[in-house]
Amino acid sequence: MQAARKILSTRQGTLGFAAAAAALAVVVLLVFMQSYKRSLDQRADPVTVLVAKGELPKGSSGDVVAGKGLFKATGFKREQVREGAITDPSSLRGLVTTRTIVPGQQLTAADFAKPTDPVLSKLSDDQRAVTVPLDSAHGMIGQISAGDHVDVFAGFQVQPEGASRPRPVLRVLFQDVEVLEAPDVDPKAKGGLAQQNQTQNVVLRVNDSEAVELAFASDNGKVWVALRPQAGGTQKGISLTNLDRMVLGMDPIPIDRVRAQGKALTGGQ
Repeated sequence: MQAARKILSTRQGTLGFAAAAAALAVVVLLVFMQSYKRSLDQRADPVTVLVAKGELPKGSSGDVVAGKGLFKATGFKREQVREGAITDPSSLRGLVTTRTIVPGQQLTAADFAKPTDPVLSKLSDDQRAVTVPLDSAHGMIGQISAGDHVDVFAGFQVQPEGASRPRPVLRVLFQDVEVLEAPDVDPKAKGGLAQQNQTQNVVLRVNDSEAVELAFASDNGKVWVALRPQAGGTQKGISLTNLDRMVLGMDPIPIDRVRAQGKALTGGQ
């Protein structure tokens, strides 16, 4: 106490004591603010971001990630959230991954970009893009475009058992198939009939088993496409037609005979 009184009895001592007290107050305030901030952070609601459920290879479609739910919404503390973390799955539409994403990794804006190949970005695990060469009439070239939906027909020359020559058969191969790419051709452009008869490539999105059938039909028969309405299109069961049905209204293929032949080939299974 004696020393304190002696210090405070001088002007310099009083000023020094005041400065020390002020410094101590600042230190106490800083400690209090940091402690208060930590308590606020602990009480704050977690930030929900998207996390990969499984591995997403480079080039994975954001449409597929969002549409098939290949993510899970997970809450993190604010300091744990990566920069650019994605919170809304709709923001993945039209993008592809720019690198491989491992399970449990937060999805960020830097992990996705606009695709250089718009076809690839629209394919899920069991879907395939198949290019079909079609002429103007069979492929509706200049009338269909990417995003349209079509029905696909396949025509073949079939020689029934005991017949002397092949007969034409046409069936509905698939319905409601999306067009991924189609040539943009001006129907008024010069070139006449020769240009109309030229084949153009139309890219269709089908599943893996349909891709085989479509490739077979394109190689061994004649493929047609028919444009569907933009919305509200209805459809009936897959149909088959030939001359018997067209002229006489008869069933073009006796179903019982086909089933019997199939059982004979498979040993009755």
